[in-house]
Amino acid sequence: MEEKVWQFMQKQEMITEKDRIVAGISGGGDSMALLFLLQKLQKRCGFALCAVHVNHGIRGEEAALDEQLVESYCAGQGIPFWSFHYPVPEIARERKWSQEEAGRKMRHKAYGEVMRDWKGTKIALAHHKNDQAETVLHHLARGCGLRGIAGILPVQGRVIRPFLCIERKEIDHYLSENQIPFRTDSSNRSDRYIRNRIRNHVVDYLENHVNSAAVEHLAKTAGIAAEADAYLSAQAEKTLRRWGQSFPGGIRILSGLQGEPHILQIYVLMAAVEQLCGLRKDLSGERLEQILGLFSRETGKQIPVHAELHARRDYDGIVLEIREKKEVLSRSQMWELPVQGQILCGEDRWETRIFEYKFQKIPEKTYTKWFDYDRIKTTLQIRNRRPGDYLVVNARGGRKKLKDYLIDEKVPRKERENLVLLAADREILWIVGMRISEAYKITESTRRVLEVKYQGGRRSE
Repeated sequence: MEEKVWQFMQKQEMITEKDRIVAGISGGGDSMALLFLLQKLQKRCGFALCAVHVNHGIRGEEAALDEQLVESYCAGQGIPFWSFHYPVPEIARERKWSQEEAGRKMRHKAYGEVMRDWKGTKIALAHHKNDQAETVLHHLARGCGLRGIAGILPVQGRVIRPFLCIERKEIDHYLSENQIPFRTDSSNRSDRYIRNRIRNHVVDYLENHVNSAAVEHLAKTAGIAAEADAYLSAQAEKTLRRWGQSFPGGIRILSGLQGEPHILQIYVLMAAVEQLCGLRKDLSGERLEQILGLFSRETGKQIPVHAELHARRDYDGIVLEIREKKEVLSRSQMWELPVQGQILCGEDRWETRIFEYKFQKIPEKTYTKWFDYDRIKTTLQIRNRRPGDYLVVNARGGRKKLKDYLIDEKVPRKERENLVLLAADREILWIVGMRISEAYKITESTRRVLEVKYQGGRRSE
């Protein structure tokens, strides 16, 4: 099993010897097997490893024993250990989340804190093929497209899932073979949670009465769907650049989009909404069809997309527009951008990483940018406009006052005040949502890349 997982990790490019892995460890069999296996793989790759445990405040003494097991194991193995306690039922009630959702968000909050304090680079979780099968079935039952069928991704941002290539029965054998200590969560037997009902009744029935390889086939289907979704997403980005016109707070999609295949039109809409509002929004197929239907409606007709966004017909096509534009930063606010980390600025999240440039394809994304790291000589700040700001606008080093540049680009005065900037003193590296400085673009002589990703409450990728 170790070799199988290692080959999978290599194929998915999950890990390097420079990584610092934050492993989410509950104390159950899956996560303890993952921790044990990662320890062994350290001998091959040399990455750093720590463990994070989250007590959800649900199972009382049983949860305390889980925590003790993980802490004791880590102490015996010399693994750095963090433990977090959250009153998940109370948080779920206050924020009107399900307990499952609240637990997941609190776990990722804990992982994020350790990533920041320990300077972690990846988060390793123990999801496996059975989890994948349960997720796909859950999404199908609720109604979904290709993204839902794709289920859990092996690599998702900084999260890696080394066990997505194996089934639970393989993990059980590995636990027994290596005498790895673990505890069984009694709540896994309860039908209170949807996932448990799918696991204990639906998957069990499929394996015993339909096809014994049901989990394997569902996981394989998820992989195919993920590839198809990734391809269509990439095509949608290209198509959006052809038929989309961005402006502060909105995107106009020209009528020419109607000549593209229908599935691509749907993906273009999803790409536009994601670009405007940040993370992928849960839009139904019916709502997406209603938006496309505006092409055949009269000018001025509009429909709500969700709480943040509306769509309207204009002379040239469909306009997707933020309902209310909020000021992102005040004049007095400024943050230092961390290198190899993340920071929350109000509602806006920034993530950075540095890597060696080997002539990889530069992403053509509005809210993810690459900079030549070796040309950056001072601390970078996240802020809005200041007097004296300037932008390098050509390869010869020609400068233009930011104010003049924005006027030339016909950016409305109100929008200028709300722009978010990445700056080095008075020099602007990036007008977020627009362009970057010519002085820091990737060239053939670039050795190291600084990738900066912006995820705003209303804008990002």
